[in-house]
Amino acid sequence: MENSTSVKSVAAPFGIYIGIFLSLVTVLAYAFNLELFTKWWLGVLNFLIIIAFLVAAEIKTRKVLANPAFSFKNAFIAAFIPIAIGLLISTITTIIIFNFVDSEAAQTVMEYTAEMTRNMMDNFGVPEADINKAVQEIMENNQFSLLNQLKSYVYQLAFWAVIGLILALIFRKKDPQAY
Repeated sequence: MENSTSVKSVAAPFGIYIGIFLSLVTVLAYAFNLELFTKWWLGVLNFLIIIAFLVAAEIKTRKVLANPAFSFKNAFIAAFIPIAIGLLISTITTIIIFNFVDSEAAQTVMEYTAEMTRNMMDNFGVPEADINKAVQEIMENNQFSLLNQLKSYVYQLAFWAVIGLILALIFRKKDPQAY
């Protein structure tokens, strides 16, 4: 149990770094151009940087604790704790900005998203009735509401848990004396 606590203490600061990074991206996109929330490349950039933070967390935790082994469990915790903390910080930031600071910005982002969806579906030759239905769903379902943000947090956590499992498989270190 002592080892688990040590894993958490080594990995937790990386969660704060992820949260600061994601919150900074959200604040900058909010401040400079709300259309950035609809850009696919921003999501890819966030994904790659989060992976870099998680790999750094794994490397540092393994370096500190792998005496002589780094179990799959500890390797998973080293990835999961940072992402749970980072996503929580980011979700709270998003909730504050789009529900308390400027709820009109949420409406603007939904309009941009609906417009982008309409253009994309039109380019794929989707019938107008289906396009209108999709746009209506976007406009009726506020992605920035408290409930939807909490749901998003849970779904993202599940996705990143799978990534954490993969990283744990890569970074675990078996005890050489166990053979």
